[in-house]
Amino acid sequence: MAELENRYDLRNRYLFEGRLVMQTALHIGGGRASLSPSDSPVVLIPTGHPFIPGSSFKGALRSTVEKLVPELPSSAKLSSCALIELPEEQQVAETRQEGEPKSCPTVRQRGIRNIRRKWEQQGKDYELEKYEFPYLCSTCWLFGSPFTAARVNVNDLYLVSDEWEGGIQIRDGVAIDRDSETAKDGLKYDFEVVPASATFKLRIVLENATEQDLQLISVGLSEFVHGFGMIGGKRSRGLGACELQNLTVSSLELKGISREESSKRLQNYLISRKFSAEREPGEQFLNRHIESIFDKKG
Repeated sequence: MAELENRYDLRNRYLFEGRLVMQTALHIGGGRASLSPSDSPVVLIPTGHPFIPGSSFKGALRSTVEKLVPELPSSAKLSSCALIELPEEQQVAETRQEGEPKSCPTVRQRGIRNIRRKWEQQGKDYELEKYEFPYLCSTCWLFGSPFTAARVNVNDLYLVSDEWEGGIQIRDGVAIDRDSETAKDGLKYDFEVVPASATFKLRIVLENATEQDLQLISVGLSEFVHGFGMIGGKRSRGLGACELQNLTVSSLELKGISREESSKRLQNYLISRKFSAEREPGEQFLNRHIESIFDKKG
């Protein structure tokens, strides 16, 4: 299967670039290692400017994709385990199955550890690549799991300097008693937010992508392009709404062409960072790969 091809052989590289514009305020907690007097400060770089960790955007993108995958046509053969761990008995039972469909190994980690331990006691090697990799779901191949590295990498998102007017806002909050539906005494707190309209640079690199990878990332990014993406904490308060603007996609394809052409493309890329396809409009790219999901015949 394509997923098991040599992962160290660069077959393609895609670069997604755009601007993430906050439609409402943003809160991504920075922990207590801060000079801020707030109960919940936002994460900052050393210069005092807010930023969005790449891991935060990647997590938001993954959860967006996982929410949509179950509703996509089954003919596309796209799957997602949603990182929901199975009960241990079910994990062990499925891991012991041979030659039958199994759940993604990411949600069967305890069961896999048990079976590997038993095999080791018998002097045998339970080869993950042979027994488990074929069952990894589509989202784990793309975004990574304990069994395989992610194919997609998201850089930290830093402010577009000429778009930043400065200033971190502080908002008040109060803990609610779920039973009485009233505020709890003495549990008022505050938290920092980055104001709406803050704009961040987005840069995503996807390597050795399969057709399914391109379909999945297109589905996820399309939600952000149309303003339905959310990022950060306190979303139930209306925070974290954002819109991905000015998205472009550049690609370097090194397979499916002659050896001579592949060598020429790689040389141009290494010397001048020239992609084989430069800055395709994002929506055009996303729509093409989303349409391919629904064009598949069952």
